[in-house]
This record gives sequence, structure tokens and C-alpha cells, in this order.
Amino acid sequence: MGASGSKGSKEEFTYEDSDEGFTEALKVNLQRLIAYAKSADASLQREVAEKLANEAVKPDRQVQIVELDGLQLLLPLTQSKDTEVQRLAAHALANLSVNSDNQTKMANEGGIDMLIDLLASDNEHVQRQAAKALANLGVNVDNKEKIAKAGGIKPLIQLACSKQVGVAVEAIAALANLAVNDANEVEIAREGGLEPIIRGAKSDSMELQSQVARALRNLSVNAENKEIIIRLGGVEALQLLVRSPNDRICQQATRALVNLGVSTSD
Repeated sequence: MGASGSKGSKEEFTYEDSDEGFTEALKVNLQRLIAYAKSADASLQREVAEKLANEAVKPDRQVQIVELDGLQLLLPLTQSKDTEVQRLAAHALANLSVNSDNQTKMANEGGIDMLIDLLASDNEHVQRQAAKALANLGVNVDNKEKIAKAGGIKPLIQLACSKQVGVAVEAIAALANLAVNDANEVEIAREGGLEPIIRGAKSDSMELQSQVARALRNLSVNAENKEIIIRLGGVEALQLLVRSPNDRICQQATRALVNLGVSTSD
């Protein structure tokens, strides 16, 4: 075992631009990379996390990286003192969490708690990637409950209030996914989540409007929530979204209004 922080160590994670080249390089170097991740060399940690974040965009790589124990490398990096390392690690996890099998593995290996911790970051880029990863993890039925039990709903509501549109988009997307669970649907409303979501309908961002419409559709199933949504001006907000030129926004807003018992022709 040589010194993992040696000058030449940065060049050890190289591979041919092919499936075989990447898989072999990751297999051979993974233990070395885990050692690098635990080292104090933040620049090396950044390089490794960025490499995996970029590769994890590809569906086949999402499988390979996790099968080769890449989570052992990335999850500890979320706890780095270096903000950029945190961001890149969260970005890699967000990409990996698109895969349904990975969603279960990440939850089982402590990823939910680590990502929730990152929501408290004062860096908007870290917040956005962590919320995005939790949104993906929240697609999984079991993870909806796990994220709520781990205390994820409250910080996501806080980020739904963010003036940074990208952060608000991912936070509301996560809440929309978590709301496909009866208990979570109630908790999101009781923790004050409906107000910032409804407010997002007035945003100029079509991406934010889309997540708002989806969230309100899911949150308007509960009878108690219906009353709160109406009281907070949710009907007017949804009627605004129904007029969107975007078909998906229009459809989701229409379904939310139907849940509220409001005619879309009003």
C-alpha cells in the first residue's frame, strides 16, 4: 500500500473511453479511490467525485458504479469539509439515484440521512443536488416513508421557499414524490409546505410551475389538505396554471382542481 496522497496518484484513475475500459479501471482502482476519498487532499476528492458524477449520467454506468461498490466512495464524500466535494458527491448520487435498484441500495447504505444533512448547507448548489437526489430516492415506495422518518420533509419545505429557482424546483419535486403517501401528504401540509408550493405557481419558471402543479395534484387528495389549499389561494393559483401553454402543467393543474371539486371552466 503506497501513500495515497502521492503526486502521481491523480493519474491512476484513467481509462479507455469504452465500457470495458471504464469497468476495468473502476474495478482495479476502486479500493485506491476509496483511500483517496478518505485522504485530506480535497483536490483529489473533487477529481474522483467529478469523474463519477459525469459517468453516472449514463444508465449502464449507473449500474456498474454501484455494483462495484462506488457508494462506499461517494457517500463518505458528502461529509467532506470541502463544499465543492460535497456538491460533486451529491451530483453523482443524484445521477446514480435515477436507477431503481440504486434507490434501494443508497437508502440501505445510509444515503438518506447523509443527503438530508446536505439540505442544511449554505451553498445553493449543494442544496440543489441533495434535493434532486432525494427527489429521485422518493420515487421508491419504501423510501417515501424512510425519508419522512429521517426528518427530510421539514428541510425540503424550507428549500421550497428558496429564492434560487433551481433549489425550489428540486425541493418541490421531492415533496411531490413524497406526497404519494397518505402520512406524508398530511405531514407536508402540517409543516407549512402548501404555502410555498402555491406561491411557486406565480413563478416565471415553467420548470417550477410544472413541479408546483404536480405537487398540488398529489397533495389535494387529502380532505384536510383541500380546505387548506383553498384557504391559501390554491384554486386561483391552479387556474393560472391551467392556462399554461405547457400541456403537462395544464393537465396536472386540471387534475388538482378536480380533486378540489372545482370546475376547470370557472
